[in-house]
Amino acid sequence: MKALKNLKNSALTIILACLTLSGFAQNGSGKIYLSVSHEVSDYTKWKAGFDEHVSLRMEAGIKDIFAKRDINNTNSVTVFFAVNDLNKAKAFVSSANLKEAMNKSGVVSDPVFVFYKSDAECTAIDASGLVNTITHSVKDFSAWKREYDAGEELRRNAGIHDNVILRSLADENNITVLGSSSSAEKLFKFISNPELKAAMEKAGVISKPEVKILL
Repeated sequence: MKALKNLKNSALTIILACLTLSGFAQNGSGKIYLSVSHEVSDYTKWKAGFDEHVSLRMEAGIKDIFAKRDINNTNSVTVFFAVNDLNKAKAFVSSANLKEAMNKSGVVSDPVFVFYKSDAECTAIDASGLVNTITHSVKDFSAWKREYDAGEELRRNAGIHDNVILRSLADENNITVLGSSSSAEKLFKFISNPELKAAMEKAGVISKPEVKILL
């Protein structure tokens, strides 16, 4: 009887552990990411310089995920990274070495650096096709997240596949949803859908959404 009781207790412990891990995976991974956006004079020249410095990024704990161009302006570049060491990454983006490398590769606008933490990893980031980002500020993240979850079917029907929900480290109520689209036309149609506008208002979105389609 004692052995049976111990076995039941062990099984219960395993079940509780699995439930805890499952909840953690759904509620957020806590991973840190970095996006860098800027304009370049010539993409091919810039990309060559960017690729040349991959080892320096790796030393700073920064791992490349994608380098993409805005569908409406192919000289506007967004680069997205996973960050393993936040302090090293912050030192790297403020370094004279990076500034010099950007100038040399033809960056012609002030770069915008944004560090994020992920609140939810929906699926693995797929950078093989079109990547879309939707950024806006909200009154309250929890209230927004409830409405976001309720709109899953609306997004799926529009061919929108969300990968990760990002919250800016500078302002956790500034949210970017990063995902992929089956087509730019479908995404634009989705963004202009009155149902989406109503849902955003209900969710407490307080800024005009900034939408990027990257190829």
